[in-house]
Amino acid sequence: MFLHSLRGKIFLAVLGLLLVIAGAVMPVTQRDMTRAVEANERHAVQNVLQLVLRHTEVRWETLLDDKIYNVRTGRAQLMELGATIQSVLSSYESKAQLGVLSDDDAKQLALAWLNRLPLGDRRYAFLYDAHHQVLASSSPAMIGQDISSLLDIKGRPLAQALYEESRYSGYGFALYRWPADPAAGPKETRYAYFSYFQPWNWMLAVSDNAQGITNQVQAQQTRMEAALRNALSGLTLAQSGFLFIMTDSGRFVVPPPAEHADLLQAPERTSGRALQDILLTPAAEQQITVQPKGHQPWSIHTLYYKPLKWTLGAAVPQSDLTAPARRLIQRQAMIFAGALLLALALAWLMASRIAKPLDTLTRYALKLPSQDLTTHVQPPERITQMPTRYRDEVGRLAASFLSMQDKLSNNIKHLMLETSARERFKSELNIARDIQMGMLPKPLPAETLGQIDLHAAIQPAKEVGGDLYDYFFLPDGRLCFAIGDVSDKGVPAALFMAVTHTLIRATAEDETDPALLLQRINNRLAENNPNMMFVTLLLGVIDLSTGSLVWANAGHPPPALIRADGTVRLLPGRSGPACGVQEGLQYQCFTYQLDRGETLLGYTDGITDATDRQDTQYGETRMIARLSAPVTSATTLTQGLLDDVHQFTDGASPFDDITLIAIRRPYA
Repeated sequence: MFLHSLRGKIFLAVLGLLLVIAGAVMPVTQRDMTRAVEANERHAVQNVLQLVLRHTEVRWETLLDDKIYNVRTGRAQLMELGATIQSVLSSYESKAQLGVLSDDDAKQLALAWLNRLPLGDRRYAFLYDAHHQVLASSSPAMIGQDISSLLDIKGRPLAQALYEESRYSGYGFALYRWPADPAAGPKETRYAYFSYFQPWNWMLAVSDNAQGITNQVQAQQTRMEAALRNALSGLTLAQSGFLFIMTDSGRFVVPPPAEHADLLQAPERTSGRALQDILLTPAAEQQITVQPKGHQPWSIHTLYYKPLKWTLGAAVPQSDLTAPARRLIQRQAMIFAGALLLALALAWLMASRIAKPLDTLTRYALKLPSQDLTTHVQPPERITQMPTRYRDEVGRLAASFLSMQDKLSNNIKHLMLETSARERFKSELNIARDIQMGMLPKPLPAETLGQIDLHAAIQPAKEVGGDLYDYFFLPDGRLCFAIGDVSDKGVPAALFMAVTHTLIRATAEDETDPALLLQRINNRLAENNPNMMFVTLLLGVIDLSTGSLVWANAGHPPPALIRADGTVRLLPGRSGPACGVQEGLQYQCFTYQLDRGETLLGYTDGITDATDRQDTQYGETRMIARLSAPVTSATTLTQGLLDDVHQFTDGASPFDDITLIAIRRPYA
């Protein structure tokens, strides 16, 4: 009983709707929320990794700035020392110019002075000539050395390259490894300032050991690594993720936690390669998923810092990325369940409130058929009070019931009256149809069938129609025939058709010329025609003995002529417009000799305008194709054309009245 009550159906409908909504929304929400939260978690991890990268860049740039400062300071010192040595050399050269010393003595004194110049353990100066031979040096080991084969850090011949460069620019700098001969001892990296002493065509070089700067940079880098290690080792991503930094050689600047050290050997999910092997192949940015044996998958995101050849990595279990989404979905499910229970309780209360008055209305409605609705019956008080008691759809439904009862009683009374009137009107239409059909001419007498074979047919679209046909003998013995189509349908067209039919017969009593007949009919119809109705007419007169045909066409479709061999053509010529439009119009006659075996067919546009269920018209072309065959009798011709039209329309409602008249002159 619960399932068949409105209360139960509303309750179940609400329950089903909520469950459908939950079933549709929850999976989509869970999927979208998981994706969104996981994307946010991944983005947060990437942001942390980017911050570590930016921090590393800042530290490295600071280290480089310090290195550049030290190099520039060292270069400035070398240039200052070189300028001092140049000034001493210039003083010796000026004494030679003044004649105080000979040129050779001045050179020897200058070389001896440089050999004794104390510059410390790491720094020394030397002079070499255009043949790349060291002439003097504060480092005794270099005196007399041929440095033509010594290469700078770029792979150029040091002595020649700096000789050419300094001659044009005045000075130059270079890095090189010394000593050039490996057997002379371990090599050290040095940087030197070169300047050209033009008076004696000498090159002066002031050199210093670069190892101090290198050691300083390495010490700063070691401190930077220690600071990063201390800062990142205790940092946790999500719930159990971590950061690590590895060099291209496989050394860990910031190692993974000891409990996750085996993660480096875990295979990548698609390729199966170990994580450490993938990290040893530098890439600007990588997103890797590994599957440790017996553990959940881990998501690894890496960035590569090329200046230090470091790979910065962030490793987070995939369950950590989706954990916030799971917690949020659980809370959402609990809230939805509470809302579902509350909605069901409210739905039950509302369903009970709606169903109770509906039950009362149902019981009252079931009693209505047993009441006599032709008399006024006062409804019960509980029903009449419902529209004022319930200000909602129930109240409007009760008001509709009461109004329906009153209107139903009135409608039954009116229906009985209208049914009686409709039956009288239908009877009158049937009588009018019988009268209209009775106005059609009777078949020709048997004695005329040897001279003319005539058959006509009419099919109104409604009970009565506006098409007409007629044929009768004139006083001179010729046969007059007519076919027409009134501009309207139904009763008005039938009345206009009756008037036209009467005028044709009355006018033909004292006039036999078809054109004059149409002229007089047109004038009479146009005299009093407030509704501007008109009729198209084809009117002809045929001599049965000779076959001479005279006809006039007032706006009607041209008649079809079917020759004895079956060829068809339409007789051209229009005498004037349709009758009834305007008084005083003149009409023209046409003539034709109808030979034996030939047939003249008049038709209304109900034939050519007939449509099928797709609104395709029957058309003049199809009609001519159907008529293209020798005619055996007028009856067969008209009936065959009607059957073809009905087959084409396939039961579609008729568009217009259909009328045919066929006149065949038989063989003697």
